[in-house]
Amino acid sequence: MSTSQIQQTLLNIESELREKIAALPEMQIKLMDQLNYSLCELIQIMTEVHLCEHPLFFELMRLDAARCQLEIGLYGVCSDCENEIEPERLAKDPLEQRCLTCSNHFSQQHRQELRLNH
Repeated sequence: MSTSQIQQTLLNIESELREKIAALPEMQIKLMDQLNYSLCELIQIMTEVHLCEHPLFFELMRLDAARCQLEIGLYGVCSDCENEIEPERLAKDPLEQRCLTCSNHFSQQHRQELRLNH
């Protein structure tokens, strides 16, 4: 996929995500006066209204990371091992941050942490 195709894909994801975030009751009051907030500003606002655990917040963070990676030429590089993320993984989820091996390791580690905390 070319850089322009990736950019367009990320823009489409951003547009859908912004609509969903704007529909949240906690965000409607905050966004009432302005809709052109940057991703960083949206992250800050969602933090202020205590939505850090909301699934849309996590998607927003993933989108921000993908856009930053694209800007610095690291889009498609695993955030853990720095190997290339499998193209089929990126095709399935353009916001993917890890290769299959690291994703499996992360999931296993996360499940273990959850068991230890309960």
